[in-house]
Amino acid sequence: MGSASENWWHIGCLRDQGRVGTVFRPIRKGIYCIQTFGAPWLEKSGTRHSSSQEQSSCARGVEKKLPEVLAALLTPEDVKGRRVRLMFQDEARFGRMVRIRRCWAPTPLRPSVPNGYEREFVYVYGAVSPIEGEMDWMISQKMNTEQMSLFLSQISVAHPDDFIIMVLDGASSHKSKDLQRPENIRLVALPPYSPELNPQEHVWDELREKEFPNRVFNELSAVIKQLHCGLPKLSTDHENLRSLTAWPWIVSLILKAN
Repeated sequence: MGSASENWWHIGCLRDQGRVGTVFRPIRKGIYCIQTFGAPWLEKSGTRHSSSQEQSSCARGVEKKLPEVLAALLTPEDVKGRRVRLMFQDEARFGRMVRIRRCWAPTPLRPSVPNGYEREFVYVYGAVSPIEGEMDWMISQKMNTEQMSLFLSQISVAHPDDFIIMVLDGASSHKSKDLQRPENIRLVALPPYSPELNPQEHVWDELREKEFPNRVFNELSAVIKQLHCGLPKLSTDHENLRSLTAWPWIVSLILKAN
C-alpha cells in the first residue's frame, strides 16, 4: 500500500443563524474560493459534524453556487476530453492521546479504559471521490506546503486520465505561493469554519470510530500500524464510502465540460 522512507511518510491509493450569503471569487491562479458572510454560528462548530442528511443555510448556499464555479473551471480547453473527477480533501491528526468512547460490557462488570496524554502525532492526508466511492491517502510526519504538494502529485499520478476538481478548506498550505499544483488538478476553497461541507470529515469520523476508540498506544509506530490497517479497509469499502460522502447535492452536480 505504501512504502516507508527516511521521513517515514507513507502513501496509498485505492480505487473505487444568522443570514448567510455566498459568493465566489478567485484567490490565486488555479484556486477559487467559496466565501460566506453573516454566519457567525459556524465558528461554534464542534468536532462532530452534522449528518449528511441535514443541510445548513451555508450548505444550501454552496449547493446553489458550486455549479457556477464548476462551469467556469470545466472549459473544453482545460478538460481536454478527460473524465471529470470531483474530490474533497482534508488532513487529520492521529496520535497517542486516547479517545474515550462508550462501550458494552457483561453485567455486572464496568469497563475500565486506560488513559493516555502523550502528545505524539502523525498526520493523514485524505481525498475522497464521493461519486466513485474511492479515497486517496498519505501518511506523513508533517503537515505543510511541501507535503501537500507531494499529496497532489500522488493524486495526479493515481488518476492521470482524469481532470480533477478538488474542494478543500482554506489552510495556509492549500493556498501557499510555493504549492505545486499538477496540470490536471484545480483547487476550490470552502468557506471558513465550515467542516460540515466537507464529506472527508465524515471519513475521519468513521476511521476514528472504527479503529481508534478506547485504544492506548505505547509507541507512535503502533498508531501508524493501525492506520495502515484501517485506511485500506475503509478505502476498499466503496459502498460505505459512497454512503458516507455521496450527498444528494454532490451527486446532482454536472461534471462535464461546457
